[in-house]
Amino acid sequence: MRHFTFLLLVILSSVLIQAQTPSETIVFKERVYNFGTIKEEKGKVSHTFEFENKGKSAVTITDINSGCGCIGNVVSKKTVAPGAKGQVTVTFDPSYKDGFFSKEIVVMSNNNQQYNRIWVEGNIVPSEKPIENDYPYNYGDGLYLRLEVMAFGYVKGGTTKKMDLHFANNTDKEMTLSFVVEDNKGNLVYKNPGKIGAKAKGITNFSFSMPYLTNDDINFKVYPFVNGKKLAKPLQVRVMSETKFKKRTTSSSVANK
Repeated sequence: MRHFTFLLLVILSSVLIQAQTPSETIVFKERVYNFGTIKEEKGKVSHTFEFENKGKSAVTITDINSGCGCIGNVVSKKTVAPGAKGQVTVTFDPSYKDGFFSKEIVVMSNNNQQYNRIWVEGNIVPSEKPIENDYPYNYGDGLYLRLEVMAFGYVKGGTTKKMDLHFANNTDKEMTLSFVVEDNKGNLVYKNPGKIGAKAKGITNFSFSMPYLTNDDINFKVYPFVNGKKLAKPLQVRVMSETKFKKRTTSSSVANK
C-alpha cells in the first residue's frame, strides 16, 4: 500500500484545477469523513482516505487543492500499480474556527489531467480566548472596551452620526455599567447598558449631533461607572467639524490661485 500525506492548513491561496475529467480508475473507499465534534484546544485532527487503482495502468497523485484554500503541499508522490491501494492522509487544523465545517478536497492525478473529490467535515467547539483579543482596552474593575477613542470623524453642522461601543464584563459577577459625559454635553445621546452578566458582552450605541453654529472640532471625555464607581480611565470622544474643514480647504484653494 502506497502512502501519501497531505497537510490541511489555513493559508491564503487560490484554487487552480487543471483536471478536465473525473478519474474512473482511482476509487476511494469513502468520499466523506466526519470528524464529529472537535475541540479547538485539542489541536489538529487527521484522517486517512484509502483508494484503489481500478485501472489497467499505474497512476500517480500529482497535486491536491481545496476550494477554501486550506490545503498544503504534497509531501510525497508515488506511483500506484493497477489493483494496488493507496492512502491520502488529511490533517485539519481547527485553530481560530468554530461551528460546522465542510471542506472539499480535490485530489489530482496523472499530471493533473484527472481528479477525485473527497470531503472532511465536523463541528468545532472554540476554546476560550483571552478577553484582550477582542476587547483590548482595560478600563479597570473588570470592564473591557474595544475603543479607547470614539472618533466620529467629520460631522456637518445640524447632522448626526452614530457609533457602536462594544463592552465586556471580565469578572465572575454581574456588574452595572453606565457612562457619564464630562461637562454634561447634551450633543451625545446614548443608553446606559445597565446590568451585565458575569463574563457577558454587549453593545451600546452612541449618537453625536453637531450644532448648526459650531465650526470648531469638539473633544471631550466620557467616564465609565461600574457598580456606581467612577473609573479613572475615560473614553475619549473626538468630533471634527466638516464646515471648518471645507472653509480651510476653500481658503487654501483661493490662496493658491
